[in-house]
Amino acid sequence: MRYSLFLYIDQMIDSIEEGAGYIAKSNNNSLCTNLAIDCNEALVVIENKLIENKGSVIDKNVLKQLTLCKKQINEIYYLLQNKADFHDSALVFEESVGKLRKLYRNGIQIIYHVVFFAELGQKWDSMKSVYNAFKKRSDCEVKVVLTPIFRAIKSDEKIVKDIIYEDYLTPMGIEHIPYMQYDLAKELPDLAFISNPYESVTLSKFWPENIAKYTRLVYLQYFTDMIVNSETIQVHCNMPIAKHAWRIIAQSEKIRELHKQYGPLRGKNVLATGLPKWDDIYSANLNRVELDSSWEKKIKGRKVFLWNSFYNIGSDKSTLLEYGNAIINLFSERKDIALIWRPHPMTETIFKIYLPQYASFWKELKDIVNQSDNMLLDVNPSYQMAFQYSDALISDWSSLLVQYMMTKKPILWLRKENISEDYLSNSKFLVRMDCLEQATSIEDIYEFVNRITKGIDLNRDSRLNVLQEDLPNIDGKIGERVSNLLISELKKEVGLI
Repeated sequence: MRYSLFLYIDQMIDSIEEGAGYIAKSNNNSLCTNLAIDCNEALVVIENKLIENKGSVIDKNVLKQLTLCKKQINEIYYLLQNKADFHDSALVFEESVGKLRKLYRNGIQIIYHVVFFAELGQKWDSMKSVYNAFKKRSDCEVKVVLTPIFRAIKSDEKIVKDIIYEDYLTPMGIEHIPYMQYDLAKELPDLAFISNPYESVTLSKFWPENIAKYTRLVYLQYFTDMIVNSETIQVHCNMPIAKHAWRIIAQSEKIRELHKQYGPLRGKNVLATGLPKWDDIYSANLNRVELDSSWEKKIKGRKVFLWNSFYNIGSDKSTLLEYGNAIINLFSERKDIALIWRPHPMTETIFKIYLPQYASFWKELKDIVNQSDNMLLDVNPSYQMAFQYSDALISDWSSLLVQYMMTKKPILWLRKENISEDYLSNSKFLVRMDCLEQATSIEDIYEFVNRITKGIDLNRDSRLNVLQEDLPNIDGKIGERVSNLLISELKKEVGLI
């Protein structure tokens, strides 16, 4: 039986018990007669629903008790019609309905309907372990709906869009429903998961406020936070997701405290479990994926560097314009090392729609990498292979800096010189970045590459300390904990626990 139906019947039983109590105390014959009719009709509805869902009735005493309650309310109606004393019979009926409720709550197999609204393949890791945990449960029916993500800009009085709608789920063996074939108002799932809080990049039917009209919305964050500043507060506490999410899955108690201080619900909808996306990295550390043959030709026998670039040229987060050519030239000249370049997944779209003046620069870098014998462009939905087969990370300001810490390998943060000390000093670090090597020049990048090639990792002990202190709950079981917690919350709604 679906949880929503279970909840509906449970509430009906509560109303019947309340009506029985009123009949037992009232002397208003006319009102009690109407209540008796209502109680009988409600019991008939419940009986029909239970018969329709007979497979979910695991304790047959539920139906027996229901039959008894129907008999008793008919007797009360008879007494009322004949103006006989009905109060003692009403007390017995009230007690019988109370017993029915207890039998019902323990004698029905509940099936929770769960849906995941998945879009960009590179974000699937934020849902993956939660999805797997729910799929393993015998009391859950799980669906995945593939939704588009897009960017748009007004150019020459026209709206130009770039839409990403790629089926990355089928190759992973995950059945899914195209978004146009899923009717949220009809399906009425018990739980719905999203990882995208930004309304500007998705269809309005998948905005938090519209999903929350029909179900309990759960937000699974797709990135790991590093600092708290005005931008962090805006993303976490001032966007619609903070108000409309039934539960927000947070990386730590520090994020919940942030919601308590600034959030519209003062943190009441936040669960500090750690981020499910961390499970994917934990799993990758234990289970090595098979190396793609096209990768093997380029990286085998070489010291391998993973380069993560951010697309927003001109911002404090991107060094692609400053260091892109230098990094490509370095690896073009040195055949003893290899490069895995994993640009931000929205880079192609951003250059196409927002920064067309840099399109040739972007294309030239890609062409050099694709034609080389020791560099490759990683566009896989998952970064597991890149994490496993690289020996060190070179990255712009990105949550990948934190996530790569979990591999315990060396990291170089490409820090732009124009990131002011005020910016950093006015930001509260959730994960301390002083454990990372930093580069503010091309020379710093070359020196880091030379050290790693020689096996020198200057900051290993510092990184491991930060990993232990600032990133709790990394045990590969976050998705499982989230699923257990959410089902427990649903059970609490009806007093099952």
